[in-house]
Amino acid sequence: MAFALEPGWPQTLGEAFAHIGKVTAPGVDDFKIMSLVEAASETLYRVTAQGTDHAGVIDLLHHNGREEMVHARRAAQVVTLLGGGDFAPPSAEENPYLAAGALPFSEVTPEALRKLAQGEFGGQALYEGWAASLDHAEAAALLRQNGAEEVDHGNRLMQAAALLES
Repeated sequence: MAFALEPGWPQTLGEAFAHIGKVTAPGVDDFKIMSLVEAASETLYRVTAQGTDHAGVIDLLHHNGREEMVHARRAAQVVTLLGGGDFAPPSAEENPYLAAGALPFSEVTPEALRKLAQGEFGGQALYEGWAASLDHAEAAALLRQNGAEEVDHGNRLMQAAALLES
């Protein structure tokens, strides 16, 4: 059974990415949406990896994807810490942001990977801003950990781009 989006929530993955990019003082619902987006990103990386036969690039993309699910779980922990009840990111099959095959990745090229890396690098600032807006040290620490790993994701994508050019 698919996870049901709440009324007023973004209805597509693109809308969800846009939403989280605009939020400066997140509430519980924003962390739920972030958890869904991060969980969907695991699948996005896996699908992107299907666009190349370069084993090193595939490994880097899969590594990022696995960490995206870790980020989803941390965002879900923040929901719980902030009093939003028990929350768990859905599986790919139940994630509404993956419905109807809405996977926005194109072919795997150095240019595309560098562009994706810039988005990942921006994730650090987003998570830092969200952490700074909270008056809950444990929740803020989880967000900062996600932010630090977003930089790792960007660095892996830059490494993948370089591998494709070598």
